[in-house]
Amino acid sequence: MGMPIDSNTLRTMMNQIQSQFDEMGIDPEKMVEGKVELNLEATMNDIAKMMGGKFPKQEPVEVEIETKDEINESELVPLNEDDIFINDDLMILTIDCSRMADIDDSGKGVEIILTSDNSVLSLMVEGRPRPVKKYNLGRVVTNIEEWSINNGILDMTLNI
Repeated sequence: MGMPIDSNTLRTMMNQIQSQFDEMGIDPEKMVEGKVELNLEATMNDIAKMMGGKFPKQEPVEVEIETKDEINESELVPLNEDDIFINDDLMILTIDCSRMADIDDSGKGVEIILTSDNSVLSLMVEGRPRPVKKYNLGRVVTNIEEWSINNGILDMTLNI
């Protein structure tokens, strides 16, 4: 190193190194023989303490996110009177679903549910937690008799 060292300074340095090895759990005599055992179950903080260091603690950061007011497509949509035909106790509906991106033209993955005391028709798509569209039927129906989607047009027969 280019600096004069007397034997006393060298012994002090060796004792410091040996005490650091002892704190780390390393036996210098076993190191010479190649038999070094480390405590691998120690946490990173324990290892840092043994080496005399500290890990920085992460401070939580406050983040504010501005959301845009989006138009909620699942709001209640009134049905066009021209698309409703009522005969005795049957209601026949025709709904154009061709412009709904989530609904396949063949109707694959579509589920239709009556909600709100059977006065609201909800169009569900497989894999989505909320309805794609909700239609206000304007009256209470008892059940869905049949339905089909062909080329994006939903045809339904409901019992009133």
